[in-house]
Amino acid sequence: MWVQVNILSTIKFRVRAIEVFRLSSYGVTAEFRVRGGGASEVVEGFGGSFPKRYLPTFDLTPLTSALIPTPRGPQAIIHWDLSDEGIPFRVRRFVLREGAGEADEYWVESPPPAPYVNESPYFFVLQALSRLYVRDGKLLFTDTVTVLRDDGEAVMLLGYPHTGKSTLLAMTLAEGGVPLTTENTLVEVRGSEAWVVGGTGVLVYDPKVERVYGIKLPEGEETTRHGYVILDLDKVTSSVRAEALAKGVKVAGIYVLHCSFVSRGAEAKAVKGRKVAKTLWHFATAIIRGTDYYEPYPPSLTTPSIDKFMAGAMRKLSKGYSGRMWEVFGSHEEVLKLILHQRG
Repeated sequence: MWVQVNILSTIKFRVRAIEVFRLSSYGVTAEFRVRGGGASEVVEGFGGSFPKRYLPTFDLTPLTSALIPTPRGPQAIIHWDLSDEGIPFRVRRFVLREGAGEADEYWVESPPPAPYVNESPYFFVLQALSRLYVRDGKLLFTDTVTVLRDDGEAVMLLGYPHTGKSTLLAMTLAEGGVPLTTENTLVEVRGSEAWVVGGTGVLVYDPKVERVYGIKLPEGEETTRHGYVILDLDKVTSSVRAEALAKGVKVAGIYVLHCSFVSRGAEAKAVKGRKVAKTLWHFATAIIRGTDYYEPYPPSLTTPSIDKFMAGAMRKLSKGYSGRMWEVFGSHEEVLKLILHQRG
């Protein structure tokens, strides 16, 4: 489900008008209280493909009145003072809460978000959401994509930028397979196994993959300023993806990628022991802990109880995926064959 925006209502206060809308994603909600005029520009900034590349699938809706009760209140409130262009984004202060029904609160100042112009608000909202996901019992893995295998289980592919994640998703799509998530992936830990329950659904890939591997992909609706193709998976895949995510998909194996267009062959090396937890800890905590950088610098949004939950999840996953986690090296084509045919 994608962004649906109606005309924002305006709540009149004595000094300045505050316009309120809510961003909801996979069971959590952040409420934006925008003042300073021009809130429609904020809404517009969240309406294009850019935020969908990084924020797990979301809805954006107006709040008709701050006094009308809703089934479930927001878990975070972002007080957003709109500033003039040229004034950088900043988080003035924040209060983190953990009691049932209590909302985190943030006070930020920034011009409206805009791709390539003012991107920090997108990544700040992603960080605020990452904390809400953890409070709701989920983990947000960054630089992580997932693919549905033909046996109904998933593989999870981790890697820094330009290590092959999007290229492998594009190749999977060209072969008629089903990419589940792109860039950021939501996971629930059930027992000692990871289950994919959501994430981003916009694929950005290097069109070079079609020429190098002789494949044909659906025509993209737009490209990035660097020439990468943008595909909305909900528009180019069947309902299988949405149905699978709604139920949750068990992760059969985890792969840390090291692929390139100039590589040949493929090799897999098992990841064992402490390195399993160490690797997963990085990808599962980078956003919430502020090590996934945005300007001027991200704060850490963890607390002792949040850290305890994430550490417990890492221990479970480390036990469950010892023997089912690999580092893979080689060409995208050969690595994809290895991943989709190896059974963890």
